Parts: sequence; C-alpha cells; structure tokens
Amino acid sequence: MVALGWRLVVRDAWRSVFAMAGIAVAVLIALVEMGFMNSILDSQLRIVEAARGELVVLDQRRTHLDKWDELLPIRLHQIATVPGVAAVMPIYQLGMNMRNAPEAPERRVIVLAFSPDDPPLELGWSKSTLKSLRQPDVVLFDRKSRPIYGDLSVGQDLWVDGKRVRLGGFITLGPTIVVDGVMVTSESTLKSLNPDTRPKMAVVRVALGADLDAVKQGIRARVGDEVDVFRIGELADREITYLRQVAPIGLLFGAGMAAGLFVGLVICYQVLYVAIRRRIEAFATLKAMGFGNAFVIATVVQQAVLYALGGFLIGLGAAYFVYQELSLRTGLPMLLTVPRIGATAVACMLASMLAGLVASRQVIQSEPADLY
Repeated sequence: MVALGWRLVVRDAWRSVFAMAGIAVAVLIALVEMGFMNSILDSQLRIVEAARGELVVLDQRRTHLDKWDELLPIRLHQIATVPGVAAVMPIYQLGMNMRNAPEAPERRVIVLAFSPDDPPLELGWSKSTLKSLRQPDVVLFDRKSRPIYGDLSVGQDLWVDGKRVRLGGFITLGPTIVVDGVMVTSESTLKSLNPDTRPKMAVVRVALGADLDAVKQGIRARVGDEVDVFRIGELADREITYLRQVAPIGLLFGAGMAAGLFVGLVICYQVLYVAIRRRIEAFATLKAMGFGNAFVIATVVQQAVLYALGGFLIGLGAAYFVYQELSLRTGLPMLLTVPRIGATAVACMLASMLAGLVASRQVIQSEPADLY
C-alpha cells in the first residue's frame, strides 16, 4: 500500500507538483495570517514582559493597554504601605508630537516616563545610557521605532511638543499596530513638558519571601475596587483575550487562515478527483481482485498526505522569507515558533486527508463491474 501511494504520486509528477504548489500557497496564506495575528499580540505584550516586578496595577477603567485611564497618585502611596511590597514604580504614558529638526514635520510618539533610579521596565539600555536619563531634558529613543522619525544620533536635539530636548541614547522595545515609536524620559523631564500628567500604571516589586497572592489581596483590600492588580501572566492573558475577542483581530485573521486552508483543500481535492477518474479502471481491477474499500481509501489518503507534506514544506520555506521581510518593514515581531508551525502542519494534513476521503467516494460508492 505504501509503495502504491508513493508510485501514484511519482507517476503523475506534474500533477503532483501542481498539487503541492497549490497547497504551498494555501499554507503560506495561513502562516502569514497567523503571523500577523500573533505579531499584533506579541508586540502588545512587550511592555508587560519588560516589567521589573511581579505585579502590575492599573486603574479599574483601563480595560486594555491602549486605553490610558490614570491612576490617582494617592493610590501609589497606599500600595506602598501594604505588607510585603518592596517598591512601587509608577509609569507615565503620554502621546506627544516630536520632530527631529525645527523645520521637520511633527510625528506622533508615545513617551514613557519613570524614575531612572529604579526603572520599572527593562528596555535593553546600558548603564551609561540609563545614567544619562538622570540629566534634565534628556530622552532615549526606541531604536526599533518605524523609520518615519528619520535618522537619529546620540547628542542631537529633538523637539517634543515644541520644547527642545537632547537625545541621550537608545532603548529597545518596538512598535505595535497603533504605536509607531516610543521615547523614554525621566519623570521630572516629562512633568516639565506636561505638569498635569499622572501615572498610567505601576509595577510592584514584592519583598523577598513574601507571598505573592497575599500581597495581591492586600493591595485590593487597601485600595478597593478602583484598581486592578495583575500578575504579569494574568495581564498578558487579559490583553490577548481582549484583542482576540473584543477587538476584531481574532475574527479577521482567523477567517484569513481558514480561507487559506480551504484553498488547499479544494486544490488537493481537484487533483485527487482527476487522478481517480483517470485511473478508474485500475481501481476497479483492485476491487475485483478482492481489495476492499479500506485499501482504496488508504491509498488515496496517502496520496493526499504526500501532497500535503510536500506543499507544507514548500509553504513553510516561503513563509520564513516573507516573515523576515514583513518583520523588517512593519517592526512587528513575526515569529515562526514550533507550536505555530505544528498547528499549521496538523491543519494542513487534516484538510488534505479530508480532501482524499471526499475524492475517494466515487470509487467506494460503485461496484467493480460498474467501473469498467
């Protein structure tokens, strides 16, 4: 049986190549759609994963990270008095206009600010870069920001909401689907630019040996329902759930993935259907010789699996290069991880096997004498 399925694929080499090419296109579509969806999710979680603490506190109204409800400063003082809390590190977030020269066009940039003495985020800076942030009117810029901000170099002047600041170095974070670029500065510098700004979140570092759940419940008891307290993983899960279910991202890209797999199923079915019609007498002979329907089904499905395997490998290779180009151009983290590759491979195999089962019906439903 193994030899028969393989020989049928090799004998019709051009049809097999056509089937694999069609499935490869379907796999590429599915992987690119999956890549876009996961890159949006992964980019949104960068700031969460960069937290240098065990808990994150948000205002209760802030249902997702792109909604910037402010924390009352008194809440930070209340949290600091909870037993087991070692440090409370506020993070300010503000959308501002930036230009890299007095006559250059303004570009919207997201400014993150906090105390440089104990930064709540790990953003890939060096000690000297972080030290420069302690100086007044110094900012750091995200080297992964989209290229709309122009070529920037350490020491040059920038204008943020009309005020001149100096670029002291670079950090590493990356854009999201709605954020083109990120700038980091100290809390004091931000307040000189916008005195009325308040923190948007706080990272809480728990004391060594303290029970994390007890600290979390203590914060809730001390502050009440006006804030939400999350472990890092809990906040990441909430953001993913929001983007997939409340925002249309899951539906949009999920439909694209399903469409790609459907294309592969149809192409595989067409090739197998034509192949069976061309060999209908051969299958009739096998049935007349006593080979049952199970043998016929297994032979056709094996062809489908071989088509799917070849098509998947071609599509995966193409997706790798497409991911590299898209990641470079969009700044989003397009990652081909093993679980994502495995999920696509399983879906591709199942779709092709289904196509083989449907295509084999024309032989199964007929008697040997009727097939001649």
